[in-house]
Amino acid sequence: MERRAMCTRVGGWLLLLGLATGLAIAVISAQAPGSVALTVALPDEPTAGARLFVQKGCVRCHALGGDEVRMGPDLGRIHFPGTALDLAGSFWNHAPVMAEKMRDSKIQPPTLDSREMADLLAFLTAYRYYVAQVGGPANPIVGKSVFEQKGCSLCHGEAATFDKKGPSLTKYRGRMSAIVLAQTMWNHGSEMAQVMRASGVPWPTFAGGEMGDLLAYLQIGSGGTSTDRVYFEPGSPRRGQGLFTSKGCLQCHAIAGVGGHPGPDLGDRGRDLLGSVASIAGLMWNHSRPMEAESRRRGLARVTFSGQEMADIIAYLYFVNYANVRAVPAHGAQIFSQKCAVCHSAGGGARVGPDLTAIQPLDDPIALFAAMWNHSSRMEQELRRRGLSWPRLAQGEAADLAAFLVARRPASQPAVR
Repeated sequence: MERRAMCTRVGGWLLLLGLATGLAIAVISAQAPGSVALTVALPDEPTAGARLFVQKGCVRCHALGGDEVRMGPDLGRIHFPGTALDLAGSFWNHAPVMAEKMRDSKIQPPTLDSREMADLLAFLTAYRYYVAQVGGPANPIVGKSVFEQKGCSLCHGEAATFDKKGPSLTKYRGRMSAIVLAQTMWNHGSEMAQVMRASGVPWPTFAGGEMGDLLAYLQIGSGGTSTDRVYFEPGSPRRGQGLFTSKGCLQCHAIAGVGGHPGPDLGDRGRDLLGSVASIAGLMWNHSRPMEAESRRRGLARVTFSGQEMADIIAYLYFVNYANVRAVPAHGAQIFSQKCAVCHSAGGGARVGPDLTAIQPLDDPIALFAAMWNHSSRMEQELRRRGLSWPRLAQGEAADLAAFLVARRPASQPAVR
């Protein structure tokens, strides 16, 4: 129980630390002509990246949002833009500097297989949202104002006995994680709506960090002891995918073009769903009324969640957009010609370096970048010997390069429209 409490006290950062565990890349056709989307298999183990960060010695050079001063930058204070492949490209771009620092400190550079690379990428990506909390941490003082402004105080109070329509919130004080509170609010949304309509109270919606601030306010207090606190384990994107189908969400929402309408395609929402647990819960809450109306129109039961289900759904929604990486193989071919072809071929036999389409198991982008990382020291030495500069990858170029190389493999031809 205490381990669960610790997960929540540090901001729920374990929720999606290993989003990309066991990546299995599939290439599917994208909407834009000539482009493809790189998708990943959903993970079962969401904490592997945190363990690897310690096991591989990353923690010796990098802090994570702490006060320690170490050799490398504090990765908990850096906002990594883009997708998992953009972060893999950042690994590559900084490989020469990291290798030099490790040589100076007599540290053996860690090697990574494709799964380990995927876990670390997912850990660092999730960390920035669940610990650093882009946009600032939740503020319970602001949350108290939200509680008043949104009309929550009209139906809910603090004391154990009071004359209001809704239940006292005393029992939730100090014993519920943000995800438990969000799930409780969702499940009681229908009853809340009836009471609010009868009282002429407008349905509250949340913008920015308001939901996070409200949940932070509802969490503080001494209503529960350390032995009766209710916390959730990190959500499972794989289980969330199953719930998304079994709860009927797929009937109204498509995922990357697969699914129903009239709800928006959740696989094409850009970075809307790459926020904190509270921000995603807020988006779901804001749309709960029209979702319930559409469900009634279709004769569907209202969706409720129990146990780990809300955590799993939010994990899946986060992962959907993390997984949908757009790439243009034709642009990748240009990048390969400009930055890689001096040493490597892509289907034309070995040069100074190997043919990158003939190496096993480089049949997915993460495996490709794991191999690039593992051989970066040798590559740096060869480039220095030749007087060549290190080939850096701009945002988006890692995905384009990977899509080109995967497409060139005989057994991995993508569908391109």
